[in-house]
Amino acid sequence: MCRGSNLFSLVLMMLLPCYRSFIPSNMNKATLAFCIRRKPHVHSLSKSYGNSHNDTNGLFQISNNDKYCNITDDFGCQALEIHTFPPKSNEQWIRIELEPPDISHISKEEVMQQISQAEKDQSAYGRSDLYQRDWLPVGDEGMIPAQEKGTDLDNLFTVLQFNVLAEGLSFGPNARSPFTPTQRLQEFKAKNTYGGFTSVKHPEVCFNYQLRRWRLLQAILDVDADIIGLEEVDRFHGFFLPMLKKFGYEGIFLPKVHSPGVKLGWYSDGCALIFRSNMFKLEGFKHHKYSRGNQVCIVARLRHRLTHQVIKLVVTHLKAQQNEKCELIRKQQVDQILQEFLNETTSIEEEPIIVLGDFNSEPSSESVKKVRGFLQSAYDLERDEKLVTTWKTRGNSTVRRVIDYIFYSTNLQLKSILSIPFETVEEEKMPSLRYPSDHILIAAKFELP
Repeated sequence: MCRGSNLFSLVLMMLLPCYRSFIPSNMNKATLAFCIRRKPHVHSLSKSYGNSHNDTNGLFQISNNDKYCNITDDFGCQALEIHTFPPKSNEQWIRIELEPPDISHISKEEVMQQISQAEKDQSAYGRSDLYQRDWLPVGDEGMIPAQEKGTDLDNLFTVLQFNVLAEGLSFGPNARSPFTPTQRLQEFKAKNTYGGFTSVKHPEVCFNYQLRRWRLLQAILDVDADIIGLEEVDRFHGFFLPMLKKFGYEGIFLPKVHSPGVKLGWYSDGCALIFRSNMFKLEGFKHHKYSRGNQVCIVARLRHRLTHQVIKLVVTHLKAQQNEKCELIRKQQVDQILQEFLNETTSIEEEPIIVLGDFNSEPSSESVKKVRGFLQSAYDLERDEKLVTTWKTRGNSTVRRVIDYIFYSTNLQLKSILSIPFETVEEEKMPSLRYPSDHILIAAKFELP
């Protein structure tokens, strides 16, 4: 049965396992929701953010009409469905898969075995090893390894940015969705089989999510990053977080309102911030929904456990589609990101900032130029002719673009970046048996001030 509720409290309760340590294990749901409402400071970034559960710029605009349901999908998995009723808009749904009860017993070794098996299964159809990636030192010292440049290794950390291509945006004609679609599915499948990536070799294998999810996890784990920003995540609690916990990570997730996959019978996709818990402590966070579009943004503060230095992190996914109207929306979304920094009492010089995201805009766009007015790009956006973060073919159209970014404040020292396998991507495009997403993962190493 659905019940009216303070929606933000319920979302915090169900979506943020990293805060379980604050809450007694014997506390029931009603008491937990009450506790979160009464103690918003546990979740706020700073006093300037105010009481987040009353913040109309937060995850949702709270309404007495908002309802939530504990539900079971068609595969028997537990899930949370939220119905929100924004002013002057139709009802919008959010569906989040909860952590399966039978997943906690899986060991780290068994995860690695599953990864190896997925690669082996795909190798029956062609070469399936992931692209070769190397760390490239940056700066005036040339190609000397970062650890030989006098770097304090205790201050060194790695960040990763990756759009993982949602299952609900890339399923095949025979894929069974967790829920009954609300749109005419046969009509959609005829136009959007495999998300339009119909020229990919062996799409029934490349887009088989039972294999592809392990390849995505493999690509993430290979980098051994300390901070991870993901977009188009629609299996956060059902797969990514439980698996990454085995390797010492924690994380938070923010689903889109009105995610396009929901009406097709899939879970809501959104952004995730994941971090190595023995290196960083989550000091606070804010969920942000932009004033235009259904895109979202996570703003968080992580404290480096050894040095106690605080870093502000942003993970976001901006409006898609390449036209003047959508670029205007992206500019407005960027303005809201920058406003988070400019409104802070702590200056950029005192508190390092990192922004990770799929901006859906080229380096020459006004939206990206705005960010670069305050922050630096880890990758060379002017001189690197082989820089590419997505290179894909949909139907008869092939597109090569730079739209994924790692931005950082100048009080962080950039040490190295993960190479882009240009020649391999040029030949195969993405996704493929050798790469599980239509976006290339990018990463950078930094030294704390």
